Amino acid sequence: MSTGGADDDIPQAERKTVTDFCYLLDKSKQLFNGLRDLPQYGQKQWQSYFGRTFDVYTKLWKFQQQHRQVLDNRYGLKRWQIGEIASKIGQLYYHYYLRTSETSYLNEAFSFYSAIRQRSYYSQVNKEDRPELVVKKLRYYARFIVVCLLLNKMDLVKELVKELSDEIEDYTHRFNTEDQLEWNLVLQEVAAFIEKKAVDVRGGDTVNGTAMMESNWTAEL
Repeated sequence: MSTGGADDDIPQAERKTVTDFCYLLDKSKQLFNGLRDLPQYGQKQWQSYFGRTFDVYTKLWKFQQQHRQVLDNRYGLKRWQIGEIASKIGQLYYHYYLRTSETSYLNEAFSFYSAIRQRSYYSQVNKEDRPELVVKKLRYYARFIVVCLLLNKMDLVKELVKELSDEIEDYTHRFNTEDQLEWNLVLQEVAAFIEKKAVDVRGGDTVNGTAMMESNWTAEL
């Protein structure tokens, strides 16, 4: 917790706000990480767990909106942290779509990913000397591209690919990382998939490999 003075000077109400936020944040991470252990089949179990996870993330999202000023001043909340919460909600909607095939969940994922871009939640990440934060931003772009491919928003896909390419170039130049090849392969796969999609559309076929491609890009859910 960051404060302007001694902890004793923090009003009790504001102290409780920070404590409640930290609880919701920790709980949301715990539930989200547990999604990896869910079986691929068995609707009752995963649906119940997803419901609890959605509930906590919804509370967390609304809580940070309602108490933004206190969290900014007392907790030191960063915009990229807000972006991470929004990104996790987008991932939840996306994976709910994968299990139900209901397009409404895919549209919800798109809404959250689009808001992250419009509100520039990750814009300050590049100014911090923390490569792991930049990787979060790159993974966000990869996931957003997948959702746009599934929704056939090809013009936006091209914009996002250009932005991702620029971000990867900056990331590898600044940090001299060992995963440059991995991210360049991501760009190549996207380009190949866009071309394949164009061919399939002309041939009247549908493309079914988007979700599999996304799973190859990102190690975490």
